[in-house]
Amino acid sequence: MWLGVFYGVAGCALWGLIYIIPLLLPSYDPISLAMSRFAVFGAASLVMIYCFRRYLGQLTLRDWLWAFCLSFFGNAVYYAFLTQGIRMAGVPTSGMLMALIPLNVALLSNRAGNGIVLPWKKLIPPLLLILLGLWVGNIEEFSMVRDSMSASDYWIGFTFSFISMLLWTWFPIKNGQWLIRHPKVPPVVWTTVQGASIFPATLLIFLVMSAERIEAGESLLGPTPGLFIFLLLVAGIACGWGGMALWNLMSARLPVALSGQMIVFETIFSVIYTLIYRKQAPDWTLVLGLIILLVGVSLSLKCFRDAEAEHKAKIRS
Repeated sequence: MWLGVFYGVAGCALWGLIYIIPLLLPSYDPISLAMSRFAVFGAASLVMIYCFRRYLGQLTLRDWLWAFCLSFFGNAVYYAFLTQGIRMAGVPTSGMLMALIPLNVALLSNRAGNGIVLPWKKLIPPLLLILLGLWVGNIEEFSMVRDSMSASDYWIGFTFSFISMLLWTWFPIKNGQWLIRHPKVPPVVWTTVQGASIFPATLLIFLVMSAERIEAGESLLGPTPGLFIFLLLVAGIACGWGGMALWNLMSARLPVALSGQMIVFETIFSVIYTLIYRKQAPDWTLVLGLIILLVGVSLSLKCFRDAEAEHKAKIRS
């Protein structure tokens, strides 16, 4: 179980970087950023898929279609909405909405047929601690961003972030269930298949979105091509393929209800990276919030670890 937790935290550390990329590339529209990022993810997957060719015979056409849906809607479309939400409502608001994902995933997946099931009286307290910690940790940031924006822009951005939250509630549940049902397919192979399946669509959408810039005499790669290419490689290969591979390695090892809670670390890392970007020290509320959050995650891990031990003991007896 602890190896799965490590994979989840490491994946979230990479995914936390995607929150500051829109801030570093303010002149690029969200759809172009999202589609170019996942076109790079797809291109890298096409290069690597040859190494995993012996596993491809285990996959049906339905599996490839499912890989496309999960990756396109749960990653590319999700990131387009998240990028616009970050720009209009700020990182704290988007991060707070992402913090609802653990609760959503636990509520939807903690039932028979989805691995280890915990009694709700044991699951609810750590989830409430996680939400409390995230709320306390973002009080100052939330107020600052809200006060600096117009009400209409803020609530439009809130809506975009809310939609991205719904998409990423759906993704870890369905993705985790697929991996648990197909233990013979290595998670890294599934990551590569997901990337390869969306490459044509994401590349085409990026080229279509770039057509207006090209007609206006601008470069295909925008006003800052060097920075754009560098961040694209980081976002597509490290955050895209690397982050997804680590997440899938985690999803194959942890119960779905627990794996969804690991997304809180994406919020933690996004706040840390934002503070580094601003060259700003954390407020005491952020430190307190992180402590409460980590207590909640630790309590949740203990509950699932105890349930796993009981499950194994019953099997042996």
